[in-house]
Amino acid sequence: MLRLRHIKKDEKIAVAIPTKNRPSYLAVLLTSLLNQTYTNFMIVINDQSDSPIERDDSITDLLTVARNLGHEIKILRTKDGWKRHQQAMEAVPKSIEFILRIDDDMLPDPSFIENILKPFHFFADRPLAAVGGCFPGPKAKKANLDIELAERSQMSTLDEMIWKLQGHHYYNKPEVIEVESLLGGAICYRRQAIEEAKGWAVEGYSDHAHREESDLCARLIKKNYTLMVTTQAQAWHLLAPGGGARKYLKTPSGNLLISDPSEMESDDKLFNARMETILQNTGPAVSKPKRYKISDLENGVFMGSSLRTLKGTTLSVLENQILKKIRWLYWYLTK
Repeated sequence: MLRLRHIKKDEKIAVAIPTKNRPSYLAVLLTSLLNQTYTNFMIVINDQSDSPIERDDSITDLLTVARNLGHEIKILRTKDGWKRHQQAMEAVPKSIEFILRIDDDMLPDPSFIENILKPFHFFADRPLAAVGGCFPGPKAKKANLDIELAERSQMSTLDEMIWKLQGHHYYNKPEVIEVESLLGGAICYRRQAIEEAKGWAVEGYSDHAHREESDLCARLIKKNYTLMVTTQAQAWHLLAPGGGARKYLKTPSGNLLISDPSEMESDDKLFNARMETILQNTGPAVSKPKRYKISDLENGVFMGSSLRTLKGTTLSVLENQILKKIRWLYWYLTK
């Protein structure tokens, strides 16, 4: 493992955005970036659109504003294929160590960048390679973190990658949580760690990019790096129905995949084959993962606690075995 340097107080970072045929969503993301509390960043846009994004008036205006505010802008025109994410990373100047890769249909809170960088400051002496946030959909509601962590099915591990913790809710408690894999959407990486793990992308994956982030997280774990989630960094996932790598039909109950699933199935096969090799040579990344209250970390207290609490387990049992049945019975009697 490489010797990692500490993050600086006002470190300049890069924000890398892959985009394809959805300029209205990209405009929302750019607007939110221009209103971040953390302002020392450049923007790299990996444009795979049929028509260059500079032809969209709103995008052109927003990029002009960004440049006037002092943000360096780089735009790449890349073709579909597994190399596109690697090309985006290579476009970031070598002097920049921290790269936030964020999808073009995300709406980050104004303090998102500031909050996703905090764990790198808190755990400066640990081999922390990447930090993810929470990405609830537009209809998501605030959840009790103790209840969610009481259920093992919420946590993503190397051998069972589940995205409930990051992708379904936002939470009542600002905490940092150790994990074994991160949900794509918005992840802040260390360049040094990515380079030691042999790059952002792996040859063989399809244009859907279905398993690229999971593959990278597994490679980082194999190199004994740490991954974390902070519930304080929240970005709404707007669930764009078109553009991007996949197409969806937007319905009242959620997005339904209408793209040909064969390429995603091919990605799964490749990923599972690669994981067999990785898991044979890699023990659990976090044998007993911990959670840390951000208020404690800000006061220099680093005594983490186990994910499950007695309170959370009790509330989980109450919710799943009693309250859900009562609500179902009420629905049945009043329908």
